[in-house]
Amino acid sequence: MIWNGARRRFVPDFLVRLASGKTLVLEIKGEDSEQNRAKRSALDAWVKGVNSKGGFGAWCWDVAFQPAQIQDIVHRQT
Repeated sequence: MIWNGARRRFVPDFLVRLASGKTLVLEIKGEDSEQNRAKRSALDAWVKGVNSKGGFGAWCWDVAFQPAQIQDIVHRQT
């Protein structure tokens, strides 16, 4: 990912294997920021690319800003 003209390494918070077989890339954020929005944009492009390429199973992503959102995210992505 490029942020402020510099290449940045992005490591997601969690990879969750769902019962459906999908892999959920889950980010946990306390507050949103311009950098976090850039990370999500890069993550969205990566997930679309890996799903288009095929051979790695189905992937999805989401972000939780509050712990209470995690259960809803898992159910929505299943």
